[in-house]
Amino acid sequence: MRCIVAGTGSDIVRELTTRLVRDGWDVEGTTGRSMTVPNDAWDVLIVAQGSLEPIGKFFDCSAEAWWDSVCVNAMFPLLCVRQAWQRRNPGATVVFIGGPNLKHPTPTYTAYRAGKAVIHALVETLGAEYPDTKFRLFHPGVVKTKIHYQTINAGARAGNFQRVMGIVNGIESTVSHDQVYEKFKSLLEEK
Repeated sequence: MRCIVAGTGSDIVRELTTRLVRDGWDVEGTTGRSMTVPNDAWDVLIVAQGSLEPIGKFFDCSAEAWWDSVCVNAMFPLLCVRQAWQRRNPGATVVFIGGPNLKHPTPTYTAYRAGKAVIHALVETLGAEYPDTKFRLFHPGVVKTKIHYQTINAGARAGNFQRVMGIVNGIESTVSHDQVYEKFKSLLEEK
């Protein structure tokens, strides 16, 4: 099986890639802010671009930084799918890393949430428009990764600073990369 990854800088994706290769997959990818994907046929496309920044209340963030984040979290992933689309194999699956739980507010992460909300909104629509391809949102859960340092660097601007410190310091339990991989394999098996 062939997997293309857009956003190889993600700790979660790096660990997924290691496990996919171990299980015999052929995996190739590009870094987070790239809007280019390898020019090869694929069975699974993982789209993992993302940034929590800027972190802070909506009107405290610069409009330019806010818009840049929405583009990184929504437009870059969608452009990658457009670019790779014609090279998908029959029955292919597109997996977007899902981001926050949209049923609960995420104060001080408005740009991140807005970008990921666009992806959430389009997954079902894309699946209806292109029933020969599966579109999936992947919610790995709370995983101890380097993205949490964006929150730590934001300090008091982050509404959940103390919680993230607990995650980074091992006080709050998190999902292991092996558990993430098991969830990912289950997602691929869904009809």
